[in-house]
Amino acid sequence: MLPILLLNKSLIDCLNILKNNLTIPLSSTKVFGYKVPSMETYFHCFMKKYTLLSLFAITLVLFSCSKKDVAQPLEETQNEDLSGYLEIASINLGGLGAAEITAFDPATNRLFAVNNGAENKIDVIDISNPSSISVIKSISMLPYGGYVNSVAVSNGKLAAAIESTNKQAPGKVVVFNTSNYEVLKTITVGALPDMVTFSPDGNYILTANEGEPSDDYLNDPEGSISIIKVSDYSVITLNFASFESQLASLTAKGFRIFGPGKNFVKDIEPEYITVSDDSKTAYVTLQENNAIAEVDIASASI
Repeated sequence: MLPILLLNKSLIDCLNILKNNLTIPLSSTKVFGYKVPSMETYFHCFMKKYTLLSLFAITLVLFSCSKKDVAQPLEETQNEDLSGYLEIASINLGGLGAAEITAFDPATNRLFAVNNGAENKIDVIDISNPSSISVIKSISMLPYGGYVNSVAVSNGKLAAAIESTNKQAPGKVVVFNTSNYEVLKTITVGALPDMVTFSPDGNYILTANEGEPSDDYLNDPEGSISIIKVSDYSVITLNFASFESQLASLTAKGFRIFGPGKNFVKDIEPEYITVSDDSKTAYVTLQENNAIAEVDIASASI
């Protein structure tokens, strides 16, 4: 119950007295159902209406509350009932390195699965009949580089992020047609493109280029983000050099650089990307650095 409701009755009674120009003898034992003390004089509810109304309004401000004032949980959670879920089909693509990342193309009802098992390839799975799925094609990565790390689909295009056979060298994004697997374009990006995604509007392809060092740390490429414009497949690759002067203030906020030599530009390692629904902003996790980079896609700036 609202606190103001505890006070409203007496205030409303007084307002009624003013409205009807009533005078209450203080010898009365009851007024509006309330007991009052007996006195020889009369009590006049003489406060001006605007004064009482002002008091009433102040009381509302100070003491009232509503459902809007109650803090709502930041996120609603729901325990999902899994009893209605049933596996209807499965397929074995291999052992270690198989089926790590998949992307579905609704136009062809095909699922594209990363498979870095015995051979670096993308397996194409027909799931038009979900109860009977099968591999109908495998696209070898041998002509393009080493491991394929990530795949994404948009508007009949499959983008594959492929690292170089020399892991510290620039990698590639290869764009395929999802219907006939024809190569539409091969684009050079930063070292070790670990994740690829399309913007929701399909106009851009973005990669998080992790730039991992060699095991002996003698070769440590820059971590970077590549933005590819789908209309002409032009590419801009961004590094983090412009933020190096802010290291002290960033460190105070929890940012970290570590490794032999602690090189700011080389020790930032982009890992994963998500893009806002309006396709204007990308958010890139810098996992080893305890940070997230915000990227304006149109201007290609961090």
